[in-house]
Amino acid sequence: MEDLRVPTVALSAEVLCADGRRFRGSIFVPAAALTHAGPTRPEDWMNESMSFFPFLPDGGGGPVLLNKREILVVTVAAEADAEDIPEEAAGPQRRVAVEAESERLEGTIVVNMPENQARVLDYLNRPQPFVTLRDENLHHLIQKERITRVVEIREG
Repeated sequence: MEDLRVPTVALSAEVLCADGRRFRGSIFVPAAALTHAGPTRPEDWMNESMSFFPFLPDGGGGPVLLNKREILVVTVAAEADAEDIPEEAAGPQRRVAVEAESERLEGTIVVNMPENQARVLDYLNRPQPFVTLRDENLHHLIQKERITRVVEIREG
């Protein structure tokens, strides 16, 4: 049965649940992506249709299963996408503040959309349940159903 398992890569992550609980530990993404070299990007993995995913909390104990619908934010190191082609080359960047439940996060989203749909509104209205907010060395994967407000931050 070992040969039927999908090889995975463990990524350190912090999970913030909608009820306010925080967990530090590891998520496990497929070691080979379908669309590029290297492991599956965390955003692509979180946007897959599975409802639950395994999470290994730091500090011992065994893995637990987390329900994606109850996730507010999953935060991973930006290096998690190091093997992928940088999205920055694929679309304009927009600095935003995102409010979800009691959290407020600031960072950059990459609007990798057709030119006639390059607004933040268009990007957020895509069907995928999670959006990536880039904050220096961290990527916050935010569940869009939990977002109450997004404000575009004008630099200058």
